[in-house]
Amino acid sequence: MISKSHIFEKEQIQEEVKSILENACLDCHSNQTNYLWYHNISPVSWMVKNHISEGKSELNLSEWGKWKPLDQLSALDKMTEEIKNGEMPLKSYTFMHTKAKLTAEQKEQFYSWAEQLSEQLLVKMTNE
Repeated sequence: MISKSHIFEKEQIQEEVKSILENACLDCHSNQTNYLWYHNISPVSWMVKNHISEGKSELNLSEWGKWKPLDQLSALDKMTEEIKNGEMPLKSYTFMHTKAKLTAEQKEQFYSWAEQLSEQLLVKMTNE
């Protein structure tokens, strides 16, 4: 179940970008992790648990609505930077989750969305 603070509940997001977030981000960066059968087998289970715990501590999109606009802006900037640098999604994740591997077109869609949302957040900050 998606919380009221989830980014999907707080922002208008095109279906293409929602799909990108669902396939490449939300398993480790939200409270909606989709555990698969092999996540219960050691040592994979240890690695998965660690990645999810670490991922949520860095960015939890289920908490988006609880953040100040400046924190949201910072998160968008960091997400964009890590995708551009090839740091996210993790290669170990895309190896087993092929839908998470972003194409150049998907990356551009994400960047465009993040830029639009950043502009909206900046307007919101100046009006507060």
